Amino acid sequence: MKRISAIAIALLVLCLSLVPMTAFAAEEKPLWITHYNDNTTEGAGSIFTTEYSGAVWWIHFAFAPTDVEDVYTITAISNGIADGSATALAIPEGGFVFALNVGNDYATINGNPNDIDYTSPNCSNAINDYAANWMVGMNIKFNGLDLEGFTVPTSTPDVKWYDDAYVCTATYSVYEGEVGSGDESSEATEESSEAVTESSEVVDESSEAEESSEASAESSEAATESSATESSEANSSATDSSAAEDEGGLGIWIWVIIGVAVVVVVVVVIVVAKKK
Repeated sequence: MKRISAIAIALLVLCLSLVPMTAFAAEEKPLWITHYNDNTTEGAGSIFTTEYSGAVWWIHFAFAPTDVEDVYTITAISNGIADGSATALAIPEGGFVFALNVGNDYATINGNPNDIDYTSPNCSNAINDYAANWMVGMNIKFNGLDLEGFTVPTSTPDVKWYDDAYVCTATYSVYEGEVGSGDESSEATEESSEAVTESSEVVDESSEAEESSEASAESSEAATESSATESSEANSSATDSSAAEDEGGLGIWIWVIIGVAVVVVVVVVIVVAKKK
């Protein structure tokens, strides 16, 4: 029984060592998204995808996209919650600004219980969380964000956002993996397009040179065909050789892994047997 347990543990350790480490996000926490492109509503969390103004008593976070889906980088913060000194932030290309405000308790301010109290624990807790923990350069992964249809993430659409019973279903987590700029793919595409254009221009120039003289073109064509045939054969041979090396290299690694597994299992069995 001990031998079987030892072997099982050894195999488990080996398998875990072969599993690649992957980037992951920290625990998910609640977001406070109640409106889109609204800079007048109190006690709200609003996502701005177009230019806006005002909102001086709000806390603003500008988010730029990354090459990881649903992950955005904080590029700027403006906090006017305490003194009304905030300024509207520019919308990063492909990104958005997330801004929140506490709101006023008019029922208490005016001494009239029929007036609206825009404050809520949901909003206040969110603002305290973001203000204390979010920093410029941090990567945040969003869940429930809708930048196209502007659907507010809630399971209680019939409840006012300032009521304690209101539930926002969106969440966020701090992304701990590496990210790149969201426009890297487009830059790579542009570079590739430029390379193709240059290659096309070279072909056109070569074609014009061939048309300048029929005799020269025929001779050049024959030489080119011969050279192309030889080059093709050489390339084919090189490709086959490279493929064989790759396959051989992969096979070697597989056998190395198997060998290591066997050695680990044998050593464990021997140790257990001696102790017994």
